[in-house]
Amino acid sequence: GYGRGELFPHSDIDLLVLSDEDPGMAAGAALSRLFALLWDCGLPASHSVRSAAQCTEVAAEDLTVMTALLDARPIAADDVARAALARAIAPDRAWPARDFFLAKAKEQEQRHARFGDTSDNLEPNLKDGPGGLRDLQTLGWMARRAFGTHELDPLVALGHVGADEAAALERERLALARLRYGLHLVAGRGEDRLRFDHQKPLAERLGYADDARNLGVEQMMQ
Repeated sequence: GYGRGELFPHSDIDLLVLSDEDPGMAAGAALSRLFALLWDCGLPASHSVRSAAQCTEVAAEDLTVMTALLDARPIAADDVARAALARAIAPDRAWPARDFFLAKAKEQEQRHARFGDTSDNLEPNLKDGPGGLRDLQTLGWMARRAFGTHELDPLVALGHVGADEAAALERERLALARLRYGLHLVAGRGEDRLRFDHQKPLAERLGYADDARNLGVEQMMQ
């Protein structure tokens, strides 16, 4: 979620270089050097080099690319480049709001089915499982396409989300994010499934202690 301004310890980084139709050999060599340096620094960066027209073409064909471009955040870009990308993925060029909403809803249903459509799992997937972070991100993507915002407060003002619902969603997002952040540190890799062998070390790391009623790990899992 680098574009959203959040990054977990072992998450990868997706970079887009917005270029002319033909960036040229000199630019290609410089970019190759840049990406090599990022990998040498230990940053798992995946990248693409596309023109605005190519962004439109690929986004229209691939919902995943469209979703990633919705989250795009400029690192080094002027107003002209930012406007060009925004125009490239405008609803009249790729994925009108209704089509995007329906496609993401279907994508979520399919993802839930892969995980047995239950959040009551002894080894839950904190990212992709039902009720996980991906569900909350999906809500944000839908809102951004339909209303131009991924924040909850504007949705409350528009009457699409209740104030109590918004507070609950934000509370649980922070709880899930804390668990996933700690899980990455305990596992030492980009792990999203809270496996049995990680549960006790994670509970200890997060400060859950055994008491007369429950073990610390049980308190965390509840």
